[in-house]
Amino acid sequence: MDNSLTRILVNGLTSSPKFIPTWYNYDEVGSELEHKCVMENPGYYFAKSQMSVLRDNIESIIPSVPYELTLVDLGSGNCSKTRLVIDELLKRQHKLKFYPVDISKDFLLKSMKKLSEEYDNEVEITPIAADYVQGIEELGKVVKGPKLILWFGSIINMSYDEQVNTLKMISTVMTNRCALLFSADITQDRPTILAAYNDKEGLEQRFVQHAITRLNNEHGSQIDLKMFTFHVDFISDTSSNRMSYVRNYIQAKRDILSAIPGLGIQLHMKKGERLYFHEGTGFSCKYTLEQLENIVDKAGLCLADTVTDENQHAIFCHCNVV
Repeated sequence: MDNSLTRILVNGLTSSPKFIPTWYNYDEVGSELEHKCVMENPGYYFAKSQMSVLRDNIESIIPSVPYELTLVDLGSGNCSKTRLVIDELLKRQHKLKFYPVDISKDFLLKSMKKLSEEYDNEVEITPIAADYVQGIEELGKVVKGPKLILWFGSIINMSYDEQVNTLKMISTVMTNRCALLFSADITQDRPTILAAYNDKEGLEQRFVQHAITRLNNEHGSQIDLKMFTFHVDFISDTSSNRMSYVRNYIQAKRDILSAIPGLGIQLHMKKGERLYFHEGTGFSCKYTLEQLENIVDKAGLCLADTVTDENQHAIFCHCNVV
């Protein structure tokens, strides 16, 4: 973890309110736990809805152009959804250059080894292990020509300003022969959302609290999760320039003082104080179409088209440069 990410982590653990950034969960173990949540949590609707939209609309979702496209995948994960895009592109062009970007290097390389074995010489894979800022900067240096940029689901875990700024950064590596396809969550039903993020099996809780396990393992702390209670809530906001969101956090049962030697700090919490597992007001944002249109417009992009599923859970937004 580089110095800038370490500073963010230290800032979160010493601020008020305290937080651990969402990205800190995504080492190799955390990425595997997240995949388990997606696949085994019966109430987790978003991933299933994304797959449904892609399977039913893949031919029309991918722009039809008279030239070959290079594929970029921001936050690629295990590429379960990306495979559908790869398969469709290979129907249109003989070979494909593919640039997956993911913050977890070990998980990225493991996933790309498997993908390379599946597609052999048809797909030329160049993995980029980086966060979004570093990844987009690298893409601007090495990837030229027409591109299809995928950003599946990850926008929902950013603050409002970060969403706009990241879309702006993506636009800097786009020309009029490029397209951005990102997905977002448009669910507004509270019981459905709470069932997804506070499942009875505890899969989501184990994934979220992996951040504490990682902190203990990597930085020598001994934070005992038994000293906290786990909570999830949903904040609804349909104002045009905001969005709804989920919050999850642990709350101290008593005063806590725990050294974190690797970071040179102490975690000091009073009884009842909260430690959030995200930056800003919340994560896993939920949107109205008007809210998404405003975010895209503020980023200087044009929302060309949208596609959603019959249950109105996942939406795919096709964007071009203005």
